[in-house]
Amino acid sequence: MPYSQQRDGAHILSSWTEQNPASSSASPEEDIPLQVNPTPLCPGDIMPELSEESALLSDQDVRALVLALPLRHRWRQWNLLYSTARDGISLQTLYRRAEVGPSILVVRDRAQHVFGCFTTESWRVAPRYYGTGESFVFQLQPRAVMWPWHQKRMAVTRNDFFQFGRGDCLALGGAPHYALCLNGDLEFGSSGESDTFGSPCLAGSEEFEIGRLELWGLM
Repeated sequence: MPYSQQRDGAHILSSWTEQNPASSSASPEEDIPLQVNPTPLCPGDIMPELSEESALLSDQDVRALVLALPLRHRWRQWNLLYSTARDGISLQTLYRRAEVGPSILVVRDRAQHVFGCFTTESWRVAPRYYGTGESFVFQLQPRAVMWPWHQKRMAVTRNDFFQFGRGDCLALGGAPHYALCLNGDLEFGSSGESDTFGSPCLAGSEEFEIGRLELWGLM
């Protein structure tokens, strides 16, 4: 793809992000992003059954993510609901293939960073945020770490910006930035410092081009 097209796509996503209340609603005294130390992802002994081989996750990655899941989800089968390699690049296709229940979204950008999120509800278009505090974001490359919901400042501001879906984007986290946001064509994304999880940018850069994406449903 020509560089000019890449920048145009990234600019459109950046402009949309700046206009969204969840990424810019912090009050003056809260405009400094709050980051916390990540939790290391260490592989455990549980290796769930996968419906097919992952192009993004090694067995070690899967075992590490399983250990980070809520206990009731650790023995579930992983079903590949959507893959850009298999199903093409379309957010609408992802929404159609997403099934009710928890899922793990994994992204690899062109800088070879691998990152994503665990969410408790199926991805869908909705007028407001949804999901629960069991959600978390993670990075697998260049390091294996995770950030759960950060509740330290809940007495001041309840930051429960978990999942958000529109026809032209999918996002997670907020205030002052999305932890992860993908555009409607699943070609570009953004990731910034998010107080929801106390997480930094997960990708190789705040605005990135998507190399590959997988959505795994926990059945």
